[in-house]
Amino acid sequence: MTVNSAVTAWAPAPVSQFPVSTWPSGTYGQKRLACLSTDCLEEHRNQPVAAYAGGVSLGYQTPDSLVDEARVHVELGYRALKLRIGDNVQDDLRRVSAVRKAFGEDLTILTDANTAYTLDDARAVMPALEAQAVGWLEEPFPAHDYRSYREARNYACLPLSAGENHYTRFEFDRVIEDGVITILQPDLSKTGGITEALRIAALASAWKLPIHPHTSMTALNMAAPVHFLAAIENAGYFESDVSRNNLFRDELVDRQPFIVDDKGNTRPLEEPGIGLEVDEEFPAAHPVIEGAAYV
Repeated sequence: MTVNSAVTAWAPAPVSQFPVSTWPSGTYGQKRLACLSTDCLEEHRNQPVAAYAGGVSLGYQTPDSLVDEARVHVELGYRALKLRIGDNVQDDLRRVSAVRKAFGEDLTILTDANTAYTLDDARAVMPALEAQAVGWLEEPFPAHDYRSYREARNYACLPLSAGENHYTRFEFDRVIEDGVITILQPDLSKTGGITEALRIAALASAWKLPIHPHTSMTALNMAAPVHFLAAIENAGYFESDVSRNNLFRDELVDRQPFIVDDKGNTRPLEEPGIGLEVDEEFPAAHPVIEGAAYV
C-alpha cells in the first residue's frame, strides 16, 4: 500500500511477517503486530504524510528562514507541512502567510500550537488561519481542557485536532462523543500500543473521522504508524520526522524507519515486525534516567 506524504506505499507480506509510518529543525522496544485482518494485506490505497516544519527545540524561526526550510522538503516531494505556532498571534500569522505566499494553494499547511493558546488567542488566530486555507489547528489547549475546545469551535470553520495526549479508546470515546475535535491523532507509543490504536481507529471510523497518528522522536515510533495507516480504512497523514539531529531516529536502529519517494509517498518496511532491528549498543551507551518516557 502507498501512504501519501504529504508520504506512502504498502507491499503485501505474509501475515506472519507483517511489519508494523516531519519535523524539520528539531530534535525530538520494538513491538510486533499482534493481530490484523488479512483484508489489510489486499488493500491498495493512498494516504497522505505530513512534514513538520517550524522548529521544535530550536524555538521559532523568522518567516524567511521558515520558508527556506520548508522549500527543502517541498522539493523532496512533501505535499503537506505542519508549522509550529503558539509563539504569539501576530508572528504566528506572519509565518503561516509567508509559507502560503511562497508555495501557493497546492501545498497543504497544517498548524500545531502545542497547547500554548488562550481562548483570546484562538479567537484572534482561527479566522485568519481559515483565510489562509490551513487544514487544521492542532492542540491549541491542553488535552483535558474540553471547555476551551468546545468554545473555540465557534470561532471559525477550522478543524481542531488533538490526540497525542489522549490515552486509550476510553478517552477518545469522550473526544468523539463531544463532536468538537474532528481530527484524531493517537500516538502509538502513548495511547496503548498498536492494538489499542486499531480500536481507536475503528471507533473513529464509525463516526467517519480520520486518523492522523502522532509521531514521537524514535525510529520505532516512526516505523509503526506506516503499518498502522496501511491497515485502517480511515487513514490520514503519516507525520514524518526530518529533524536535522535525531540520534533516536538515525542510530537506534539499523536503517531509516521510512523513505519518502519523489511523489511524496512512503511504504511500510517489508522486513518482519515493524521492519527494524535495534542496535543494542545504542541504549547501553545512552542509559535512561528515572522518569516518564515513551518510544
